[in-house]
Amino acid sequence: MPPARGIDKEREWVRRTFSSQYNAIAGTVSRVMSESPGLRGISRAVAADALTDLVAVRLYLSGESAAVDAAVRGATVGSHVPLARCVASGLRRLPSFRGTALLRARIAPAERAWYREGRLVTEWGFCTARTEAHPAPQGGTDFLIWSMTARRTNLLDPSVPDRVLFLPGTAFKVLRAAGDEGDRPLVLLRELSASEIAEDGRVDVQRVPLDEIALESLERSIASPVLDDGPRAAEETAAPVAAPPGLLLAPTEGVKS
Repeated sequence: MPPARGIDKEREWVRRTFSSQYNAIAGTVSRVMSESPGLRGISRAVAADALTDLVAVRLYLSGESAAVDAAVRGATVGSHVPLARCVASGLRRLPSFRGTALLRARIAPAERAWYREGRLVTEWGFCTARTEAHPAPQGGTDFLIWSMTARRTNLLDPSVPDRVLFLPGTAFKVLRAAGDEGDRPLVLLRELSASEIAEDGRVDVQRVPLDEIALESLERSIASPVLDDGPRAAEETAAPVAAPPGLLLAPTEGVKS
């Protein structure tokens, strides 16, 4: 969460702490901003802030993102906080993605059973998903997510053109959870909009029209190439196994809710 005073100090910290990496990346990010005017803003001050934020996103994508996610997800105090605040600000500047996103995670049957229909889950780290098929981990579970606000990162990192990121604090509703009947277990989720969450944090768990719209779209995706590994399944450069949304990863004890 950004402090009330803003994140100017966090931006200064990023520029100072990652000075060598920052300078190496800033030129590339500046070119991206010049080609996409919507990223720059309308003033020099806004453009300077945007540059720092977008460089922070590029640092996150190319660095130890899993460690940052684990620290944010676990509410750990540390130097990752100023970086994560700038990353979050930078992601908000990127184009959003509306549609079906695929997240593949390795979880045990007991943890998969936690995703029962109607359950509300909140992911407190940066949640990474993809919009196209990619290699599935052995024994993994497919999470199909109806996205409304996930951010596309291909402008800053073309090496993974179909990657999208949900910001920390994004809430989801489980629409359906299938067991082991098919080739891989499957969980269908819908991203909740801010208007659906009351001031006290409560959400209507009953079926609403948006659920049916999202479910219909997700079900169409099940039969589409989005779940097909295809010839890419044997790639050695597959992205790391994603963290299941809403669950906490304990290094020595597996996955916990």
